[in-house]
Amino acid sequence: MPAEIHCPRCKREHSVEEYEVERFCRNCGTSLRVSLGNKPIITWQQLFPYEPYPQQEEFINDIIKTVGNGGVLVAEACNGFGKTVSALSCLLSIGKKVVYATRTHEQVKQVLTEISKINEKGGTGFTAVNLASRRFMCVNPECRSLPLSEAQEHCRVLRKDENCPYESELTAAPRSLPPVKPRELLVSYGKRRNVCPYYLARLLSKESDVVVCPYPYVFNPMIRLTTGMDLEDKVIILDEGHNIDKVSQDILSDTLSERVLEAAAEELKSIGKPMTHIRRLEAFLVNLDVEKPRAVKGTILELDLEKALRTGLDSFVESHAPLVDAIRAKKMQSGKPPSSSLNGLLGFIELLQTSPKSKYIAIYTRNYYGANVIEYRCLDPSLAVKPVVDSADGAIIMSGTISPVDLFAEIIGLESSIKKVYDPIQDPKNVRMVIDSTVSTAYRERSDKMIKSLGKIISDELDSVRQGALIFFPQRQFMNHCIDVWRNSGTISASNGRLYLGEKRMFREGRDAEQNTEVTQRYRRVATGVGGAVLLCVFRGRNSEGSNFPDDQARGIFLVGVPYANYGDPLVKEQIRYFNGQKRGLGNRWYTMDAFRAANQSLGRGIRSRTDWCHYWLLDRRYNEHRNLVSEWAKLGGVEIVSEHKPKFPGFKRLSEA
Repeated sequence: MPAEIHCPRCKREHSVEEYEVERFCRNCGTSLRVSLGNKPIITWQQLFPYEPYPQQEEFINDIIKTVGNGGVLVAEACNGFGKTVSALSCLLSIGKKVVYATRTHEQVKQVLTEISKINEKGGTGFTAVNLASRRFMCVNPECRSLPLSEAQEHCRVLRKDENCPYESELTAAPRSLPPVKPRELLVSYGKRRNVCPYYLARLLSKESDVVVCPYPYVFNPMIRLTTGMDLEDKVIILDEGHNIDKVSQDILSDTLSERVLEAAAEELKSIGKPMTHIRRLEAFLVNLDVEKPRAVKGTILELDLEKALRTGLDSFVESHAPLVDAIRAKKMQSGKPPSSSLNGLLGFIELLQTSPKSKYIAIYTRNYYGANVIEYRCLDPSLAVKPVVDSADGAIIMSGTISPVDLFAEIIGLESSIKKVYDPIQDPKNVRMVIDSTVSTAYRERSDKMIKSLGKIISDELDSVRQGALIFFPQRQFMNHCIDVWRNSGTISASNGRLYLGEKRMFREGRDAEQNTEVTQRYRRVATGVGGAVLLCVFRGRNSEGSNFPDDQARGIFLVGVPYANYGDPLVKEQIRYFNGQKRGLGNRWYTMDAFRAANQSLGRGIRSRTDWCHYWLLDRRYNEHRNLVSEWAKLGGVEIVSEHKPKFPGFKRLSEA
């Protein structure tokens, strides 16, 4: 049977000669699909830009067998494994269109770089586009300076009134753009041609082989609707998949605050409408007794709001919804962004009314600034994850830290998926682990004596780490207390205005993004120099996820305690109760899994490639009790259990000098 060479977009037929020369459609620029019956002519080996390892070949074959037939694969593979290029090479070789969801811009750049390498190796023209948010794509100064919610509404009005200088009503994609289109390229093109990069990316996403986007484009039903993100006949790759339970729950949740109510009242006042109902809600929220945060059922929250309003929620929404357009028009007349806090309030009430209340919980609490708020929280991540996965033509959920994979798949509602943990690709001699059972940071054992013991262990072992080391603590408050105790005991010393832990220059994680960036930049410079440095961090903090410390930036990692979530937090209690209600013991297992997932994430900061190496110290006896929950790649070189005082880890200096 002769090979069929056709364009999947415009359906134009192509000759073999055309394909051999160009590999993309002369008519519309789309990469060509070549098939012999149902069998691809391009193999993944022809596209894979590196020499594959056996573990990668196993991963690729599993993807083709499972995802290629519309199934779901939940995969854990170590850092540096090459998960991205492996998944893309095989899926593109079998003619699949891909939606690749990830979290950070650095990860987006990596995905697009790998697609370029695939094209270079295979002589192909697979197309890819970064579908980013308005915040990163908008080039209109009127919108860029506004908060996200205001910018979105202002953009809508500008386009409706044809007052935006950048064209958004695009009917055809420009053919002059290269196959792989990062955000920076689209922004540059948009500025030159007076075309909106955001709407250009949305148009390109309809025809691209790979669309790279943030999680909300996949999990938020409203964003999928407004952007036209069609998942049918596409494969979804969820990178850093260990986040998707929390991300999906956040997307399906909302918060009611005093600030929103006050702003809504001012909006009604500006158009001459009574503020009576809003002021009643405001009084209710301000007078809530939240000395201790408490959880209430959604049905109780409904009754509380109706009691405060002195009318039904349906009646309130019906009478106030028509006022939103008047508020927006008034703001436009005054030269203000046409956002509406009243609309935000109505959205909160709509979520409350339409949600499956048995799968939600309301938390009456205070926010970071001490103001009363009501959080309406989704307790079931499968509400977001399962519909998305079911609508696609296959899915891969992949990460280095989703063990135990069976429990993780159950939590997100994908019990029937194929679950697999792949062997690490690092040399076992490059990964060493010590679990010290002589110490613990369990709440009842957090004495200053125990903290001094922890400090001595760390100080002694830091002598074996020539360059950079990271130390992770369960909470910032506990980290600061440890610093105070260690300074008083001499474990931390000061010289010329600088702090030293043992013999290493000490740095402490910044409180906000800007401060932390400045701290980590200084740490990286010192860590890779003579004598090295140590950076004190918090589990689940800015340096435990998303930040990488390759090579000499982290030759040692210390975990001080196990990062269990605060059991006194009513949301944590309700989450455990909900999962226990789904299946006996599931909530308790989730609680432990959540802690060890955070620990594994912190361990993952140290080894970022096949040739990288790092030494781990896990300072809490509870790590020994749950050794099976520590990711396999972190235990590759074996685990030494310390049950009494010991000499320094044998052989580590030889490793550091290798």
